[in-house]
Amino acid sequence: MFVLIVAAIAFHQLIWPMVSDGTVRTAASDEWKSSAEIKNELMRLKRQAIANLETSEGQFLAMSGSELAATLQEKRNDLAKTDSELKQQQGWLASVRPTAIIAREKLKLRRGTLSAEIALLETAKDREARRAALNQISFPRQSAVEVARLGCEHANEAVRTFNGSGYARRAVGNLMENRASKLTQTAKAECSSYKSKRAARETGMAAGKVAQAKLEAAEVALAQVRNDVAAKLNEYSPEVTKQTIRSILLQALLVLAAIVAMPFIIRTIFYYVLAPLAERRASIRIKVPGAGSAPIPPAENSRVSVLITLGKSEELLVRQDYLQSTAVGAKKDTRWLLDYRHIFSSVASGLIFLTRIRGEGENTTVSAVRDPFAELAEVNIPRGAACVLHPRALVAVAQPEGQPMRITSHWRLFSLNAWLTLQLRYLVFHGPCRLVIKGGRGIRLEQAERGRIFGQDQLVGFSADLAYSVTRTETFAPYFFGREQLFKDKVEQGSGILIIEEAPLSTHPKGGIRSGLEGAFDASLKAFGI
Repeated sequence: MFVLIVAAIAFHQLIWPMVSDGTVRTAASDEWKSSAEIKNELMRLKRQAIANLETSEGQFLAMSGSELAATLQEKRNDLAKTDSELKQQQGWLASVRPTAIIAREKLKLRRGTLSAEIALLETAKDREARRAALNQISFPRQSAVEVARLGCEHANEAVRTFNGSGYARRAVGNLMENRASKLTQTAKAECSSYKSKRAARETGMAAGKVAQAKLEAAEVALAQVRNDVAAKLNEYSPEVTKQTIRSILLQALLVLAAIVAMPFIIRTIFYYVLAPLAERRASIRIKVPGAGSAPIPPAENSRVSVLITLGKSEELLVRQDYLQSTAVGAKKDTRWLLDYRHIFSSVASGLIFLTRIRGEGENTTVSAVRDPFAELAEVNIPRGAACVLHPRALVAVAQPEGQPMRITSHWRLFSLNAWLTLQLRYLVFHGPCRLVIKGGRGIRLEQAERGRIFGQDQLVGFSADLAYSVTRTETFAPYFFGREQLFKDKVEQGSGILIIEEAPLSTHPKGGIRSGLEGAFDASLKAFGI
């Protein structure tokens, strides 16, 4: 009750608000998705990721400098975070829960997108670096080199012209202006400038060609990465198992339906297939030499108490809890067991510590002292007659003194009817004797006539000359719905009697069959014929 109260409070305070705003309903509908619906959802997410990547591609290519570097670092951080989330434990039933499957595949798709974006950004950054390196290369223009060359040639021509002039002119020029030296220095300076500019141009042009080649390679790499990015995302195929909560619940529902229907299917097969086969098996016949020469006379109706009057040289053995009253002058002593040749059967059926009463003409009243539902019937077994009987129903025996009642044991281990009735051994009581038999709400003696059918728990005993077998219950519907057992007992082919208990379940707790160890003990006693 405490747990139910806590659950009710938790539902009202935590779950119901989410139900009211649709969160729980949405989650429940998501958890009910099939494998095909999950795959369709993931393919939609894939198309959306491709579209987003195409949009971000143009933005990445337009970036430069610090913006490009910051974006690249941000994407690397996101990739590390995504890898960490993928390594985390997925949780309860993650392999079959649609929301968990979609969340896991979203992470994989996001990881693929981030890897593609990082590759694109790294290539774009490399292209920018190559472009910056190319832009940093500077060298003199061809016109400047040409001007420097012309300057060098003019300076050299001036030196040659001065050196070709007359001696007097050279002497006056050197004496007045140091002309030869100045012209020579000018020529050297002009030619040196020309050579350095020419060399700088040649070196710059070579470096530019290299930088240009690197830039072109970066452009090719960028184009290749762009193609690879699109191809990798297009190749993405979600890993969706066929087992989801929906499929498992449907399978469980089918299993539950099979479990519910299986007893009814089995009952139908048993009723229409097994039972007819069992009915055709040979009946059980207890062959007792000399038995059947004397019929068992009919008995009076059962009643609450039975008055036993002892004849000459006759004694009465009676259970203590059925001994109601005895004559004052009767001789009484104790008999430890009903039959010393069947010790286990006597102990298991409660026929121990019996009171033995002797005395011709003495009256003894036998009645159930503790069982309010038991009624008794007296059955006379004359000499030459025999009766198969469950000792559990026997409460008193009147027999000649010095001639104890003979009990014989008969096994039927290889009879299908014996196994179907769960009785493998039969105890036969031989006359002369008088048996007092108890039963819930009474004992009824019937003539076998042309055969009788009755419930398996009702039969207490029958004449040894009868054929004992099983037959299926008369109507199918009560058995189909578990109201009746499949087999009932059948006795036929004889003119003997049947000893039937009116209500065998009335003496059990709550009027039903005992279960557990008590039920197993009852079944074992029945197997041994007790």
